[in-house]
Amino acid sequence: MESPTHGLSINIYGRGDAKLGDGPSHMGVAIYKYDSSTCEMHHIRNPTDEDFIYDPRTQPLEDPVLKGRCELASLSSEQAQQAASLISAFGNDESNIPEFGVGNCQDWVAGAVGMLEHAGVVSPGEREFWKSMINRSSEEMKNVCLRGRKKWIDGPKSTYEGEPDAKFADGERVAVKPVGKLAQNEVFRARMQSLLGHKGNGESDHDEKPAERPFYVSSPFFSKMSERNG
Repeated sequence: MESPTHGLSINIYGRGDAKLGDGPSHMGVAIYKYDSSTCEMHHIRNPTDEDFIYDPRTQPLEDPVLKGRCELASLSSEQAQQAASLISAFGNDESNIPEFGVGNCQDWVAGAVGMLEHAGVVSPGEREFWKSMINRSSEEMKNVCLRGRKKWIDGPKSTYEGEPDAKFADGERVAVKPVGKLAQNEVFRARMQSLLGHKGNGESDHDEKPAERPFYVSSPFFSKMSERNG
């Protein structure tokens, strides 16, 4: 039997604490090769605050707004490809995407996990487990995963406050606060200027309205974040 070379996890982004005024944490299914710095992320998002879209992408496994990830399966290379194909088929079926304002990315993940459970990719009971995580804070999810003896891996020590996948405010685009040394990185600044639509003289181009909001660096989910002190 081929040895496991890949992991499959649920990645959780942002604090997501309703008691503190946060929107729900963002959530996606990640497939990655062990020792790789990138993952294949499967998730839905709402770029225009109207409809969710399935938006798979390759992105860094670690992200400034990643609270942590809960590993659900160790897979061989062939199994990882099969799992990715199954999730792609699930994501491309629009009937599996919740209506905006009724469900969210967490509902979609619970459904995807249920499909993977039915296919034998993840253990029995995972669908109900992740359904029970919907709208909990990321800290609660972490604690329940650990109590259930699941493998949890913390993300960087940072946190996001606000709505997941939030659209920039109408009329004015909100500048993103860079983190750490990114503030001094010329490539970063140039990239953010291009994403935010600023002209060379520092003025915003209001003539052309973007189809959707820009992304924050590697994260496709959030428009702002703050570092945790300490």
